[in-house]
Amino acid sequence: MSLDLVHFPNFKKGFFGASSKSGTLELLCRVRDEIGCQHISHVSRTRLDETVRSNPSDLSVVMTFPTSWILRYSAKNYFSVDPMVQDDSPLLRSDAAGTVRDLELDAEDCPEVKEFIRDGQKHGLGNLFIAVGTTNAHGFPGSTLFTFDIGDADRQKFIEKMRPRLVSASGLIHNSLYGSKEGGAGSAAASLLTRREIDCLRWAASGKTDGEIAEILNIARWTVVTYLQNAKIKLGCSNRTSAVATALSLGIIDMPDSTHLQS
Repeated sequence: MSLDLVHFPNFKKGFFGASSKSGTLELLCRVRDEIGCQHISHVSRTRLDETVRSNPSDLSVVMTFPTSWILRYSAKNYFSVDPMVQDDSPLLRSDAAGTVRDLELDAEDCPEVKEFIRDGQKHGLGNLFIAVGTTNAHGFPGSTLFTFDIGDADRQKFIEKMRPRLVSASGLIHNSLYGSKEGGAGSAAASLLTRREIDCLRWAASGKTDGEIAEILNIARWTVVTYLQNAKIKLGCSNRTSAVATALSLGIIDMPDSTHLQS
């Protein structure tokens, strides 16, 4: 028997946490299956004040890693080197939404991180670890780790193909866990969106550029820019990526199909 989800409300002290949330597990597994990754881990701050140094006990972590790896992770004290949970992680800043990072970059600069990643690869987590920064409408940051087994495929080309999908998926997970509640400000703002604004958000979630959206909808490129700007303002978001993620989390648009990105 193995657990698909472990929830860490206090990463250092409560190894298995107080409880696991079946709804969260279902969400993570659905996203995992739809984008075709091996596993997902999502980390979020439990407070917004970034002027005070955080520590791992200020983080909440949910993941789909098997129990065998979680036990090894703890025994090896990997939380002390894991780039996803460090005090100064650039992915846990409110301005990091949309940032996509191959953790191999961290391994190049730190032997301990390299050992951590190689150990994960040996234990079936995949051979590509992609971290994505996100934030909700209130500025609370989080980051999602997606692990893939891509064989001998070109890493950079794979990352670029998957980038729009991963950014949207990270925002969906974060906003579903920590976003606006039903009937709150987010839902009220969502009701103000026009059909064209929703159409533009839907195509943006699929990775289309402003020009491509304009061709699809048979409107001017600058009209698309205006629609997306209006949607961003109505959803209380600071950028296009966050607006797409928020629209996904509120159910305004559906998660786009990504099977063509994995070929």
